[in-house]
Amino acid sequence: MPWLLRMTLVVALLMLPVQLYLSFSYYANLKSVFQKRVIIPITLLTFYFYPLVALIDFYTTGTINLLSYPQPLVYWFWFGLIFVFQLATWTIPLDLIKVATNYFYGDKNIINRWHPHIIVALFTAIFLFTVTKTYLHTTQVEAEHHTIPVKNLPASLEGFTIIHITDIQGDEYTGRDEIRNYIQQINAQNPDLIIFTGDLISYGTDFIEMSAQELGKAESKYGTIAIVGDHDYWAGLDNIKPALNEQDIPLLQDENHTIQIDSASKITITGVTEVYSKQSDPVTVDSLTKNTSNSALKIFVSHQVNDQLIAKAQQQNYHLMLSGHTHGGQIHVPFMGMNFSASQQETKYIQGLYRENGLPINVNNGLGFTLAPIRYEAPPNISVITLQKE
Repeated sequence: MPWLLRMTLVVALLMLPVQLYLSFSYYANLKSVFQKRVIIPITLLTFYFYPLVALIDFYTTGTINLLSYPQPLVYWFWFGLIFVFQLATWTIPLDLIKVATNYFYGDKNIINRWHPHIIVALFTAIFLFTVTKTYLHTTQVEAEHHTIPVKNLPASLEGFTIIHITDIQGDEYTGRDEIRNYIQQINAQNPDLIIFTGDLISYGTDFIEMSAQELGKAESKYGTIAIVGDHDYWAGLDNIKPALNEQDIPLLQDENHTIQIDSASKITITGVTEVYSKQSDPVTVDSLTKNTSNSALKIFVSHQVNDQLIAKAQQQNYHLMLSGHTHGGQIHVPFMGMNFSASQQETKYIQGLYRENGLPINVNNGLGFTLAPIRYEAPPNISVITLQKE
């Protein structure tokens, strides 16, 4: 079974208990007031059209391409994941309040008469809220500004601006228009340097040239530097690297890249390949990081971040570490005042700027998607990092 279908079914199963509870709750609570009480339970169950059709398709034909499915069908399912947990967060307490008040309060008619109206209003309000927030967090790019103090920073690097981006992931959902808009917002910041921490495309080779062309339109004084992401590695670096080279974007593969600012100031960018299919070699990382002692600014860059790489960057006194991969969590499922995302199971470095014993670690949300074509509580962003003397 293809991994995309398998993961979609896992999500559908995780949703199922909540779906069943909500369907039963609305059907039972509306029966005394609304004649068409089945409308809301049926609406909730339509979220399962996508995985159900996909499962039937796979077992009847023996093959499947979920990326060819109608996009509204796909969006509806993933929106449903957020909506049902958001709705359950409010419906469950209201149901408990109803049970408790019916038990302790004498006049049950008042409670039973108003409860159905409240939960219908709640359904409508949460639906509109979730639609709006999901749309904004999926489509609106944010500029996240950070000021990083650097010890003994030369005057030539005071106010130096680095744009950190990642996970463009060009595909059917993140096309030329979306990437072009992303790049335009990068250019509006007038950066000195752009660093891209991997995943140019989502899969295959069809979108490599287009994504590279749009990334090549990013403008900065010292150009754009890229490293390898998981999806780049799977697509084949012999396909990714020439496309980036054609746009004058070097792809660092376990190597150092230096930028000479003036006769006394040099920036070293250490690009390490740390992905699922090729983890970094400690000996190689040790050799790369030791060869940076005469640099005014040292930046450690890897698609994924882990404790070993952080320790090595700290040991060799790097001034900044940049990473991507997580999409900021992409979808943070809200439930009972808590947020859950798949990225939390893998790393604690999910989105934003972290500091570990003085080492700033920036994890950018990126632009594109993995598995689901939506975002929630993790809007696409660009990280604008400005250096100042400590």
